[in-house]
Amino acid sequence: MFTDSITETSTENTGQRVSKHVVHHCRTKYTMKITNFLWSIANFWNICNSMDALTSSDIKRESYRIKMCINREKSKISFFIFNTVPNPKEQIKIYRYSAYIQSTEGAVLNTDWKRFCFNTDPLYEICFKTLDLNKTKYLPNNTLSVHFVFESYRYVSHTIIHENVKETQQLKAENCYYEADAFVIFIIDGQDICINKSLLCAASSVLKNMLRKPDEDVDEIIELSDISFETFQYVILFLRAEDNFEFTFDTCDNTAEQQFFNILLETAHRFDINSLREECGKRLIAFITKENAIKYLNIAITNNAVYLATYVKRFIKLYFDDFHYTIKFFEKFTVSSKLLSDIYKQELFEERALYTEYIDD
Repeated sequence: MFTDSITETSTENTGQRVSKHVVHHCRTKYTMKITNFLWSIANFWNICNSMDALTSSDIKRESYRIKMCINREKSKISFFIFNTVPNPKEQIKIYRYSAYIQSTEGAVLNTDWKRFCFNTDPLYEICFKTLDLNKTKYLPNNTLSVHFVFESYRYVSHTIIHENVKETQQLKAENCYYEADAFVIFIIDGQDICINKSLLCAASSVLKNMLRKPDEDVDEIIELSDISFETFQYVILFLRAEDNFEFTFDTCDNTAEQQFFNILLETAHRFDINSLREECGKRLIAFITKENAIKYLNIAITNNAVYLATYVKRFIKLYFDDFHYTIKFFEKFTVSSKLLSDIYKQELFEERALYTEYIDD
């Protein structure tokens, strides 16, 4: 995950600063294909006595066959890969492979996983003596069954979500009839703070409805409880600042910053201040992790924070495989199929990854 904060200065007005926050998550997936090929060779000893080599059938949707070579001087058989296309290095994408004999007692003479290389080395070898000493077990009905497992990569891709967040907000005093010099004074814990009624009206329907004399050009005094003066002061400063309000924190203290914006988000929801609610959501997305995403989804839903909820849903979809079997995920989404449907509907950006293939010469 990449997150960065930069400060831009307007070329038109050098006194105006716009803070831009970039949050970027990239998940890279390596998609594998497993091919199981079982080659059962009946009349095995007859073939060994009459042939020097035998090629397998085509392997469906693959560009290679297996070739069995019989070496009577060394008393062994060897299995090689045999490409059926030009430029096999570009078309055969085997990463690793293993092989074993399918006996009457299951898999025997297993190889470990081996890195596949385009060279003349055999994939698998068996001595005649080994087969002859265990022919009842290894060659039931004079049939040799060799099982190959190939792992090949299909493609590597990036799935991406990103947000370019500009901390700007505009408040329009629509449908407000207060005079420009009409103010309301809020008293909290014995301290007071003053704000213009028109600005208050534009920002918060809840605070607007608290005004006792909406049609009079007079100052009012309202006492508030269940909120700290410091928190409400930040709310008022945010409303007054329009596009120029900046939150500054010690970059090493993420916990304090998260707590601050969580409290501010709850306050924005309590007073129905949409601009502040969205601003808090923009700030909180930088702290979303796989460990706390379900928690932040609950916070977003509880506080009607649409921006934050949408981002968390996209985040969960990005890392869906990691969430799917967790207890928190199960508890949350077994009671809300609509929420799960919303996550599935989220759009993510996907692109092919650029890579250099490792080739062992």
